[in-house]
Amino acid sequence: MAVQLGIVIPAYKAKYLDAALMSIAAQTNKSFKVYVCDDGSKEDIKSIANKYTDQLDIQYHRFDENLGGRSLVQHWNRSIALANEEWLWLFSDDDVLAPGCVQAFFDALQITQSQHNLYRFNIEMIDANDEVICVKEPHPTTETGYEFLKRRLQSKSLSAVVEYVFKKEVFDASNGFDDFPLAYCADDATWLKFAGNLLIFTIQSQKIYWRASGINISSSGGFQTQKMEALLKFVKHILNKYPENKTELLQLAEPWFYENLGYIHGRLSFWEAMKLSFKLNALFKGSKPGAMKKIIASQLRNTRFADKVQKWSGY
Repeated sequence: MAVQLGIVIPAYKAKYLDAALMSIAAQTNKSFKVYVCDDGSKEDIKSIANKYTDQLDIQYHRFDENLGGRSLVQHWNRSIALANEEWLWLFSDDDVLAPGCVQAFFDALQITQSQHNLYRFNIEMIDANDEVICVKEPHPTTETGYEFLKRRLQSKSLSAVVEYVFKKEVFDASNGFDDFPLAYCADDATWLKFAGNLLIFTIQSQKIYWRASGINISSSGGFQTQKMEALLKFVKHILNKYPENKTELLQLAEPWFYENLGYIHGRLSFWEAMKLSFKLNALFKGSKPGAMKKIIASQLRNTRFADKVQKWSGY
């Protein structure tokens, strides 16, 4: 029986959806089905999807409830539930993939005899004008979930959600993606779960282009509190998942936390920062300087006050 692949797009924004679907329609191998899952959007998602009915096996489904406004992960999970293919690819409404990605995925399955739960591509970050703005070292061809986690905490490679293809049976058995505020860190936590005791396999020949457009949640402002909560939840999550590696993970997670706190595109209020500092001082015990100074330094890292704050905080 031929391997089945479903590409699931939980769609809400129309601005880059046409570019995403165009890159999918340009695949050299079209042995897949596309699901465009409208999250009760006020924009005309349907007409964009309908443009590709002659080029793709594409199904449009509209959910009347904007579930993503309350829980983006729950919208991911209900969208994926519409697909019945053996392999699933949770894609985005604003990212693009190189023309040979689908063929490279099928080639990887044949080479590895489908022995992995997770296959992925390397990604490059692009801006609203398709210009590459960030490239990091590629993922190793194979690695364990824990090895992947350590590299993520060291910010060695770019990783999102759109470059992973996973088995539907694993998704079903794992009750889908783990729910984090704004889906922030939800992908990383879920890949650890989906990988299980098997290696994650990287397809090196093709790439995915992740868009930092300023209108998607990851690159937009105004969500700093929820993102902060997600970062903290992720640290606690991995400590619970790997209790035998607690010391190592705390050493890696602390600089990772403050680095990402500086990337959340919004400043915490004084009281939010104060409450967070109590939690972090308890979590990263004995760390110097104290959490409040590190929070302030992280929030002002990319401002004209950065040098002065760094001298003041010692961080």
